[in-house]
Amino acid sequence: MKKLLLIAATLIVFSANAQTTVYHPFPDSNAVWNIHYWMYSWMYGTEDCFYSITFSGDTVIGTQSYHKLNTPFIQSNFTETRNGEATGYKGAIRHDAMNKKVYFVPPTTNTEQLLYDFTMQVGDTVQGYLETFASPPDIVQSIDSVQVGNSFRKRWIINTCYNISLIEGIGSTYGLIEATPGCITDLPDMTITCFQQNGQSLYPDTTTNCQLITSVNPISKNSGEIIISPNPSHGSFTISFEPNMNINEFRITDLSGKTMVHQQMDNQSSIKINNFQNGVYIFSTINNDNIQITKKIIICP
Repeated sequence: MKKLLLIAATLIVFSANAQTTVYHPFPDSNAVWNIHYWMYSWMYGTEDCFYSITFSGDTVIGTQSYHKLNTPFIQSNFTETRNGEATGYKGAIRHDAMNKKVYFVPPTTNTEQLLYDFTMQVGDTVQGYLETFASPPDIVQSIDSVQVGNSFRKRWIINTCYNISLIEGIGSTYGLIEATPGCITDLPDMTITCFQQNGQSLYPDTTTNCQLITSVNPISKNSGEIIISPNPSHGSFTISFEPNMNINEFRITDLSGKTMVHQQMDNQSSIKINNFQNGVYIFSTINNDNIQITKKIIICP
């Protein structure tokens, strides 16, 4: 029996590794990246918003054809607005599938820059637009695979200070087209909360409700609020739910998508979580109306 289990485990690992040899091209239409922007400052308050990036037609810049990116709406929960994000045109991208690279033209210029290089090896320095502000420059720390939909795709871990990875066919976990901060402290924390293509949720799983954000989430108006305190914390915190929210379950994942806590709900009004290590985590929950709430939890020293 043990031998059979070992063989089965070996086959599963082999299958996962084998799937990473199949290149997954970058999408050029019908894709949505939902992004959470979060920044905390004791002096200026908290900036907290959710928005989507999606495609909005094609354009020609110079002699190259590009796909335009657009953000239709920003769901803001700022205690004080300072920087944040903007709606509208977000730039244009093109995919060089033969060379496994993606190029980007920022909205304020007509100059093309390298956005993603999906041929990098461990030890390579990340080049191009992502490194605009990085200090020190990001270096590929390791390469593994992550499940996206029903297949596995290659993942490049490039930044352990902000837990940033590049995923084949999806892009950077730090917000798709956001330049990485390197290891500069006190910069915004960006996270792709989910990715969908052709109407199907693929990342971090196939069950996450990953709709294009075009208006204020109705749960914020009609169904109460979830409060996480303290946040940031030193490893222990309490999640409180307002009455009549009808929460079915909640999940806490790290930024790689690994589930740290998954628990069914039974009419609790609060839950205490202890002994989390330093880092950034994503809290998500679904109510009886299949409406999802996502929040970010920060554990600091």
